[in-house]
Amino acid sequence: MVSKKENEKKLKGPPPPPCGLPPFIDKVPADVQKKLQDIWKNYKQGDKCYNERGETRELLNSLPVEVRKVVYRHTTLPIPLTKAPKDVQERFRAILEDSAVPCGSKTKKMHELAQKVLVLNGDTLDEFNDYHSKVEENTKHIQEMVQRLSPEAKKALDEIFDLHAQEYRLMRNLSETVQNELLDIWKKERDTLPRQVALAWPRASQWL
Repeated sequence: MVSKKENEKKLKGPPPPPCGLPPFIDKVPADVQKKLQDIWKNYKQGDKCYNERGETRELLNSLPVEVRKVVYRHTTLPIPLTKAPKDVQERFRAILEDSAVPCGSKTKKMHELAQKVLVLNGDTLDEFNDYHSKVEENTKHIQEMVQRLSPEAKKALDEIFDLHAQEYRLMRNLSETVQNELLDIWKKERDTLPRQVALAWPRASQWL
């Protein structure tokens, strides 16, 4: 039986990308920037963005390998932090990219750092604290939902988490060449198979 504490630790994994234009938009070609702007032009702050995220992911996966490399090397920061000076952003990015820091501890470490380095920029700090509060609230809500699952569903969820962890370790240990090969296969299958089948393929792009 997996404990509540262990479930909470698993649930605090990498969050999905924030809603809104990706912060690396200035690193992609002008025509791609235009397409990204078109995808997000009708999005309003606070709305759900599942469709926009999906379209953004499909667009990025259609890019040439050399452009994808630039995109996937860019660790996405929460939107409030993109307003901080570049050197400050790099300190937060270092936390996200530090494999020695467990996923469940990254948000806490970023919050602690924010209280120190964003203190001179009140608006940015307030926005980040608001973002952090919403993340914590959402995590708590999901944890409560997990606690209400049936034993069979909880067991299945634990197995899914374990499989995701194995996939993550496998992908991160592969060479960049092999990662690109797998991403190209995933993209090809996604574009040719029925959607229900394609969705079952590992989303290799999330690890690159």
